[in-house]
Formats: sequence, C-alpha cells, structure tokens
Amino acid sequence: MVIRQGKLEDIESLRKIDNLSLKAKHSTDYFLENLGNIMVTIDSGRVLGYIMCKGEEISNLVVHPDFRKKGIGNSLVKEVMKKSKRLILRTRETNRDAYIFFKKIGFTKKRKIQKYYSNGDNAIEMEFKKQ
Repeated sequence: MVIRQGKLEDIESLRKIDNLSLKAKHSTDYFLENLGNIMVTIDSGRVLGYIMCKGEEISNLVVHPDFRKKGIGNSLVKEVMKKSKRLILRTRETNRDAYIFFKKIGFTKKRKIQKYYSNGDNAIEMEFKKQ
C-alpha cells in the first residue's frame, strides 16, 4: 500500500467510496476544489481510502467499506499527524466507531456542537496536540 497526494484520476474512486460510506455525498466539483488537500491510500492501483485535511482540520476520513479495520484509516491519519502540531475534527455524535477510533490514536474530546450537520445531527469536536 502507498499513501500519496490525490490526483485527478482518483476523483471517480473517491466519489464511489463516499457514496458507499457517507450520509453526505460530495460532488465531483467538491473533490476538484479540494484535491490539493487530499491524501489517498492506493493498493494494486485501487483507491482504498482518503483523508482530506485543510490546515489543522481533518474534514474527511473515508475508507472503502470492504477495506475497513485493516489499518488504512490509521495510516492516513498518522501521515497527517507527522506533519502537524495540532489537528481538529468533527464527527457525528452517533458515529461511535469514529469517536473510539480517534480517541485510540490520541485525539481528545473538546466539545459537543448541537445541530452541527444539515440534518440536525450533533457533532463531537476532537483535537490532537503533539506533546
């Protein structure tokens, strides 16, 4: 497996992974506008997951459902952590798996944000700081 910068040729794969994984689906334009902020994990020419990080904020971490629990998300986050002194993210309060995952790799809960998502779901904001 290789982690590299996202490329134009990855966009269709990114959209497919989103459609399989997320409530909020992102458009092709969204990926085009943010391509410089995306790192992907590739194995045998296939995109298995991606992370989008803008400055100190992780805005997306998505792994194809068939490849979860294989260390892909962990590797993507750790790649970003190497380059950052501080990171923040928000996850749905109902996404217990994401909360537990980020807590295990060093993020701490900062606050709960009421009705953060467009459908009214609450968010949990988490933070990582290098020691």
